[in-house]
Amino acid sequence: MSYRVDFNVVSQQENLSRLAVTLHNLSDDTITIKRFNFIFDRFITPSSVKEGDFSQVGSYCQYTPHSPLLQANTSMYFEFDVVTFPLRYLTDGLKDASIDIKESNETLPVTLTPFVLLEPITHTPSIDDVNEECIALIPKPLKQTETQGYLELGRTFNLISSHPQADNALNWLQTEALQLLGLSLNRVPSDANPSVDFLLNPVLESECYKITITELGCRVEANDRAGFHNASATLLQLFTIRSNGECRLPLLTIQDQPRFNYRGFMLDCARHFHSLESVKRLINQLAHYKINTFHWHLTDDEAWRIEIKALPQLTDIGAWRGPTLPIAPQFSHAAQTYGGYYTQEEIKDVIHYAQQRGITVIPEIDIPGHCRAAIRSLPEMLVDGNDFSQYRSVQSYTDNVLSPALAGTYEFLDIVLTEIAELFPAKWVHIGADEVPKGVWTDSPACQQMMAEQGYQSPLELQGHLLRYAEQKLKNLGKRMVGWEEAQHGNKVSKDTVIYSWLSEQAAIDCAKQGFDVILQPAQYTYLDMAQSECTNEPGVDWANAISLEHAYHYQPLASIDERDPIHKRVQGIQAAIWCEIVPNQERLDYMLFPRITALAEVMWSSNQQRNWSNYLARLKGHLPRLEQQNIAYRPPWAH
Repeated sequence: MSYRVDFNVVSQQENLSRLAVTLHNLSDDTITIKRFNFIFDRFITPSSVKEGDFSQVGSYCQYTPHSPLLQANTSMYFEFDVVTFPLRYLTDGLKDASIDIKESNETLPVTLTPFVLLEPITHTPSIDDVNEECIALIPKPLKQTETQGYLELGRTFNLISSHPQADNALNWLQTEALQLLGLSLNRVPSDANPSVDFLLNPVLESECYKITITELGCRVEANDRAGFHNASATLLQLFTIRSNGECRLPLLTIQDQPRFNYRGFMLDCARHFHSLESVKRLINQLAHYKINTFHWHLTDDEAWRIEIKALPQLTDIGAWRGPTLPIAPQFSHAAQTYGGYYTQEEIKDVIHYAQQRGITVIPEIDIPGHCRAAIRSLPEMLVDGNDFSQYRSVQSYTDNVLSPALAGTYEFLDIVLTEIAELFPAKWVHIGADEVPKGVWTDSPACQQMMAEQGYQSPLELQGHLLRYAEQKLKNLGKRMVGWEEAQHGNKVSKDTVIYSWLSEQAAIDCAKQGFDVILQPAQYTYLDMAQSECTNEPGVDWANAISLEHAYHYQPLASIDERDPIHKRVQGIQAAIWCEIVPNQERLDYMLFPRITALAEVMWSSNQQRNWSNYLARLKGHLPRLEQQNIAYRPPWAH
């Protein structure tokens, strides 16, 4: 440990914090600092940095001291201000650091000491202990009637079905039963005992299923693939392995159906790249909880993660970050090259894998904001050299928005959306549309001319203009455009666009009142990058609020809306999400998702009246061994 950095809070108010950095030279050599590089994800007020020159791109900060000589066993100190809500967590501190030294023109690593907060919180609220529920089904079925006894199935038993609608579900059930429980399930076309029979029931609605287990056998009924998948997910949780290795099922009857048809989860792979294996692992886990949509966030300011064959620069350049690359380091690596992307063949593999588990994959290509990776990859197509507009995005970028007045923007959209539409069979394509900063396009002669020609009064209408083009392009490609709630800004897109609300549930209600179909994704309950308590040691952010397991479970969708209100027909479903600025690996992903995703899966599936916190905890306690069987590094709910 030759070089070490200490980071601490000097003073803190509601919207102003003074922070201090101390860089220690613990080596025996005097060095001349060319630059001190560090990752910090809040905007630093440039004028507050004294005794040196400072620059920041996103979360990548560079400090060049006016007095660069740092003698052996001495320190360098500087302070700065951030005008944001207070820092509360250790993960609010520096993420990585390095120093460039003049003597050897090297970049050297710096060790980070734990972030020092003014008022650390060390207590984690506890959850009341409960008795474990033996039949631990999550999400809770609509109707469940139990009787005494078990159906003894043995070490191997038969799955019987003659209906193609059940094939994918049966294949998945076989695979999971073998991998998780060591069961060898045989597929046979006719009656054999013991057995689990899959029967087509044309009376049942889509996604509904019925399971009847007696001492003579198990009967599974559904009317479509989705219903059989949902039933298989329930069976996997019902299978119990005895000490002698034999399997049994409890005697019961289940009649089940979801509250919402759309039950989604969004994974951000732009901020940190998650391997193909990690993505498929997550999709498989979602299938266990009857989540039927995987929203794949593939592009953002920090990276472009999907191969576009006609524009290879998007991944050759846009998929990688590093100190000498067009895209600067962000989030976790101050000195290394970092990145990755998915080829179209890998994307097809994921889509097929998800389909086999009853899950639809929806891609997100974020426009017109959050486009820095694309713009840096294709400057000849996407940069307006005469645009001198001054703006700064929430993530501290000044060059991340497409221009609606450039021909290259529409050429780019045509190419990208065409390849996306051909690659993904899903009917929906998500185009982002969020967080376009104020000030864009105001000092662009071309944009101002477009506004005059179109009779637009506000830059928001330029955003609407661009999104309307994307909407029509997708419609011509046989797709329906969906986007974040800002997609309706500028009042240009049609009511065919589906709105995902993230700022609040009220935003969804307001859009539904305007005639849009909506997906509920309020950050206050569904963003699983939020910390799980106010304890300083918890990883996460809290700009929406901390989301404990209990808080997530107690989300009551549309509780303020009368059940007879037609707005209910506009609400297609619910989605949870994880943004991955501080989720760089599988261990952190597991910790942030589990068990909170099980609580939200029940919110998506069950009515507000049907859910009960104590009952959920009892089932969760009985369900935790299932997570351990899958090697999920979950956050222990009852740890103190």
